[in-house]
Amino acid sequence: MLRSATRRAAATAGIAWMAMVGPAVAQPVAPGEVVLEDSIAVEVLGRDLVAFDLLGTGQLSERLELDEEVLFTASRGRVALVLTTRRMLAATPDSSSWRSERYRITERPQESAWISQTLAMVVTGERVLAFFGRGNWAEESFGPREEVSFARIGPATAVVVTGRRALGVSGERGGFFEIELRLNETIESVKAVSSIATVTTSQRTLLFKGPSGRWTERARTLR
Repeated sequence: MLRSATRRAAATAGIAWMAMVGPAVAQPVAPGEVVLEDSIAVEVLGRDLVAFDLLGTGQLSERLELDEEVLFTASRGRVALVLTTRRMLAATPDSSSWRSERYRITERPQESAWISQTLAMVVTGERVLAFFGRGNWAEESFGPREEVSFARIGPATAVVVTGRRALGVSGERGGFFEIELRLNETIESVKAVSSIATVTTSQRTLLFKGPSGRWTERARTLR
C-alpha cells in the first residue's frame, strides 16, 4: 500500500505528430461531474521513481535502469504515470509495485500522454495502451498504415479514432472496445465526458458507454 508525502506533476510537450491528435492532458470537467481528490503523486529522486499516497504515509519506489532517462511524469486522481526512454510505468495508491510496459524495438519512446482521475493513455505509432485505476495495462495494436486522427480522455472513459475505427476505453471494464467506420465517413467531433465518449461523423452519431463497454449509433438526419 502506498501512503503520503509531497506532490508534483510535471509534463513535457508532446512530439509533433501527437500535437495533431489532441492535447496530452485531461479534458475540462463538465457540469455535474465529480472530481476525485488527488490521492497519488510522483517524484523523480535521483535514479528512483517514487510514488506517494497523499492520503497515507508510505511510498512506492522503482529504480531506473542504467542510462534510462525520464521523458514525462504526471499524476492525477488515483493515477501516476512516468514515460522513460525504455518503459511506460504507472501506479495507483493500491499498487504493490510500479506496473511497466516496455516499448517495442520499432517504437519511438513517447514524451507525452493523456491522463485523467482513473485512466492514463499512451499512443505510439504502433499501438495504444491504457492504464486503469485498478492497476493494470491493456493495449490495442494498429494495423498496417492505420493512423490516429483523434484521442480524447475523460474521468472514466477515453476514445481513440483512426481512419478505420473508433476505440472506446472503459475504466470500469478495463479494456478496449471498437466500432468500424464506414467508407467515406468523415469525423466531425470527438468528446469524452465522465463515462461516455461521443464520436460525431458525417453519417452517424456514435456513443460509447464505459460501464457496459458498448457502442450505440444513430443515423444523422439530413436537412
